[in-house]
Amino acid sequence: MTADLSALDIERRLTAIESTLPTFATKADIHSLRVEMQAMRTEWKSDFSELRSESKADLGELRAEFGELRADFGDLKAELHAREARLIKWIAGLMVAGVAAAAGLAIAVNQVLGAGVGG
Repeated sequence: MTADLSALDIERRLTAIESTLPTFATKADIHSLRVEMQAMRTEWKSDFSELRSESKADLGELRAEFGELRADFGDLKAELHAREARLIKWIAGLMVAGVAAAAGLAIAVNQVLGAGVGG
């Protein structure tokens, strides 16, 4: 800074400083911002805590529903196994009956052919 500033230069600089002074924050401004931030932090903590408890409750409900679905699925699986076993027994019975019928028919045809050839 030079010592030979004119009165006009000093006045311009003073005007520039005065125009920017209102934009600077005071200690009171900073304190009020801190208070607002603390209030917001407290509110967010409360909201988060509430949301967390709701989420835990929802998770508990989902687990209970999942347990019910698992039990229903187990019942359905048991029913399908029972039907499968009945179907296998029915098919096995039909196969035994079919083999017995085929064997009986073969014996009958053999007897008819044997009687016709010898007689």
